[in-house]
Amino acid sequence: MIWPFAKRTLPTLDDASRARRDTLVQQKVDLKQPLTELRWCVVDTETGGLDAQRDPLLAIGAVAIEHGRIALDASLEVGLTQAQSTAAANILIHGITGSEQRVGQPPQEALLSWLEFARGAPRVAFHAAFDQTVLQRSEREQLGLSIAVPWFDAAVVAPLLFPDAAPHCRDLDDWLAHFGIAVYARHGALADAYATAELWLVLLQAAQRNHLTTAHQLRGLLRARRWLSAN
Repeated sequence: MIWPFAKRTLPTLDDASRARRDTLVQQKVDLKQPLTELRWCVVDTETGGLDAQRDPLLAIGAVAIEHGRIALDASLEVGLTQAQSTAAANILIHGITGSEQRVGQPPQEALLSWLEFARGAPRVAFHAAFDQTVLQRSEREQLGLSIAVPWFDAAVVAPLLFPDAAPHCRDLDDWLAHFGIAVYARHGALADAYATAELWLVLLQAAQRNHLTTAHQLRGLLRARRWLSAN
């Protein structure tokens, strides 16, 4: 019998990139640390469309939260080289011009830089399922890596902690306005990651007021919410 599915070809890496990849072994995170002591990696991606399984990854922006505050000296912004720039309508959304897309970093280099920045920290994003899918797909395709780390979705946590605001807050801009968070820019990967990090700090403070002192407890709240939604 001939197996009908072709085996995926692993990417070819040079020696230096392979050595960097091999150091990116799964690092276990102690989610029972106090929320304020845990290092968080807040990330946002820009893509060539809304299909997380197919559309190209164009840019990654990330910031770190350390010791309960945004680490201003710890951020990442990388663009990935595209063989072909996205359509004009798509460029109007993400603002990454065709010329900028063609002069970004090689995808393998950009993804190695991203993973080295994030390390084993739990990831945070707004509508995290999209960013998680895009990044993990790209990591598998470009690096042959499948790294299991916990993800937290600010878009899910916010209405759980602030149910009265939830009917009026749908997107990130709504939540920022609700809490009076002023950000220097929006709709770029790094700027959106920074805005999400500002929101996440508010949510961490609210979690502690609700006697959720660890990421483990916070994840338990999210799991309970999914169970209730399914029943």
